[in-house]
Amino acid sequence: MAGMYATRLSHAHLKVRNLERSVTFYTRFLDLQLTERWAHTALLVSSSSPYPYELALEEAATPTTGVRLGFALEGREAFQEAYRFLKLEGAPFRAEDRGFAWVLVLEDPDGNRVELVWDRRAAGGAAFWRGQARPLPEAEVLGGA
Repeated sequence: MAGMYATRLSHAHLKVRNLERSVTFYTRFLDLQLTERWAHTALLVSSSSPYPYELALEEAATPTTGVRLGFALEGREAFQEAYRFLKLEGAPFRAEDRGFAWVLVLEDPDGNRVELVWDRRAAGGAAFWRGQARPLPEAEVLGGA
C-alpha cells in the first residue's frame, strides 16, 4: 500500500493508585526493570526491549481500569518457570489454553488484567485464537518438565 508506514507498540501508560505497590508488582512478577523515576511517575522496560521504556506508571487519584496487558514468554520452559514462580509467591492467577497460546492470567494492584503468553503456534498450537479458552491443569503445564 503506497504511503503506508509500519508501526510497533512502544509503550503503555497506566494511572495507578499507589506507585510503589505497582512498581513492585511489575518488577517482581513480570521481571520488568525500573529505568527512570521522578515525582509520581516510573518507567519500566523488559530486558529484550530496544525502547527506553515500555510501561509508564503514574500515580493518580483515579487509576486506569479495564486494561489488558500481554507479556510474551519464550517457550515452554519459560512458561513453566513463570507458573512455578507465581504459585510459589502465592499470587492469584489462572492458567488457560487458548489453542494458539497458553496464558497465565493475573491482575495488577489496580485490577488491570496482565497476561503472560506463550505463543504455541510453532509448537503445535492452533493457527488462530477464535476466542476459545479452557482451564489449563497444572499436570499439563508441568508435564514434560
